[in-house]
Amino acid sequence: MPQVIGTAGHVDHGKSALIQALTGIDPDRLAEEKARGLTIDLGFAWTTLPSGREVGFVDVPGHERFVHNMLAGVGGIGCALFVVDASEGWRPQSAEHLAILDLLGVPAGVVALTKVDRVDAATRDRVAAEVAERLRSTTLAGAELVATAAPSGVGVAALAAALDAALDRLGEPPDRGRPRLPVDRVFTMRGSGTVVTGTLSGGSLRAEGEAELLPSGRRVRIRGLQGHGRPLAEATPARRVAVNLAGVATDEVARGDVLVLPGQWAATGVADVRLRCLASAPGPLRPRGAYLVYAGAAESAARLQPLDAAEVRPGGDALVRLHLERPLVLDVFEPLVLRDSGRDETVGGGLVLDPFPPGVVRGVAARVRRTEELEAREAAGRAGLLERVLAERGAVPLADLPRLAAVAPDRLPALPAPGPPGRSDPAAAAPSVVRSRTLAWARTTWEAAEAAVLEAVRRQHRSDPSAPGLPAQAARAAALDPGRPAPDRRPARSSAPGSDPAWPAWPAAAGNEVVEALVAAGRLVADGPVVRLPGHAERLDPAQLALRERVEQAVDEAGVGLLGDAALAELGADRKATAQLVRMGVLVAVGPGGYLGRSALERAVETLRRSFPDGRPFAATEAKEALGTTRRTAIPLLEHLDRTGVTIRDGDLRRLTRHAG
Repeated sequence: MPQVIGTAGHVDHGKSALIQALTGIDPDRLAEEKARGLTIDLGFAWTTLPSGREVGFVDVPGHERFVHNMLAGVGGIGCALFVVDASEGWRPQSAEHLAILDLLGVPAGVVALTKVDRVDAATRDRVAAEVAERLRSTTLAGAELVATAAPSGVGVAALAAALDAALDRLGEPPDRGRPRLPVDRVFTMRGSGTVVTGTLSGGSLRAEGEAELLPSGRRVRIRGLQGHGRPLAEATPARRVAVNLAGVATDEVARGDVLVLPGQWAATGVADVRLRCLASAPGPLRPRGAYLVYAGAAESAARLQPLDAAEVRPGGDALVRLHLERPLVLDVFEPLVLRDSGRDETVGGGLVLDPFPPGVVRGVAARVRRTEELEAREAAGRAGLLERVLAERGAVPLADLPRLAAVAPDRLPALPAPGPPGRSDPAAAAPSVVRSRTLAWARTTWEAAEAAVLEAVRRQHRSDPSAPGLPAQAARAAALDPGRPAPDRRPARSSAPGSDPAWPAWPAAAGNEVVEALVAAGRLVADGPVVRLPGHAERLDPAQLALRERVEQAVDEAGVGLLGDAALAELGADRKATAQLVRMGVLVAVGPGGYLGRSALERAVETLRRSFPDGRPFAATEAKEALGTTRRTAIPLLEHLDRTGVTIRDGDLRRLTRHAG
């Protein structure tokens, strides 16, 4: 199992010399570094430890002016080689580097006490005791300390064994099927083109595969992979990798970019985090401060928006929204580091809780709600993230769910359909998430949306019993409203998704898919442009019954003769009443503003069938004479029969279809 070890410690404490003694590789690759004897940028080396385990090393600069380079190298390490010069002891960059490792949560490490050949035993023991005390409240507490003198080889073998033992305590690096390679170096190789390097995590990359560079979104092809100087067909997590890319020039890639598989990751400009302020920080972290955020190999200026406190005091932590100047590719529960850009010092760090936070947080109620959501995320952890995403958002397109839930698309668990109300096994726990045709839902949200639609339809039936049902558009809108409490002083909830910026807009398909499911389950009936409850029938009041009788008498008297809007108005039928009579089958609209009685239409078709049997063609004039009506009625009637498939027109002639009448 490969692992990556990163160095840390004050400038000139012997980090690079120790790496060279362990690996035989000089990590200082720049001519300026060799000339000055000072590490300026990241260096890389590798070796095989006594156990046979291959490890890569990232050697970082120790000078305070190059902390940004140091941060680009330690973001993906699993183990730290913390170096302290026995002759100098604890120094300022010792403290800052240790704080960074602690903020990043580096879980394992070994302390190398270097240059012990220059001090006596008492000094060595005193410095060792001080280092152990400094580590006591950090993630490196209890790390083994090894006395070394690299030039003479003192302690080098013991250091390799100690690193082996530290790595034994690490678990297998997670492979979630979502590889991510933060780019920490870009160069050109003659005959190959662009090469990027980084520490791979989260999944595997394969040679000749397609990939994507973020935040630009540029698609590239992986020509080849190399690890520890050897070509690889596949690169696995927790190893240093060099990737030869096709489709991009070296000046189109930079440190801080991220290589991923297409569609699995996205850059973000906003993230909600649990932010911790170092006890040694000169003051609280405030919204007006000037800060730099470091994650992976990238950095970005950031503005802080506290959520559960006005500021983050030294030694404390709080929930904060980061507004990033440069989009970053962040994973949920990923650690990051915060530096004060004015003072040029590390002041804090934190854990990403939501790299794609929904909605705008304004006002006390919105901050309280968001705080509760983020605390629930912390408690749920990665295992409960999918449920938390849906609890926060209500409904999410299935295509977006892997990104929001930080899971590879092919590892997304199968989501059940909602199922009928009232399960056959009441003792069985209902799934907390369900799916409709294109969306994933929190079950409680889905059930609330269904209930809201059904109640809206019932309310329509109660308020207007004579109406056929609720317009489908209104039913869809009703589904979008439930379970979205109003923020302070909002007078009423709006049925338009996204009308409250504190809540994420629901997908456009949400309302439609709730209504679809209710119809499919037989809990609603789709009746043209409306939906209704099963068994609902239009009920007429006495005035409407009297109107129906008057209209039925009028159409009987008219025979095969049209009644227009004016004639119906004289009978007391306005447009709404006329539409109702059409729905009830009393009238048939055969043309704009022209109506026949249903029975009169049926008799007319039967008359035509007798007059022109066996598909015999006939002209409009012949039909008019057979029906004993006027041209004003015959033409609209025949055109209606054409539209409804009773007759087929061929030029000036028509014939009845086989099933006419």
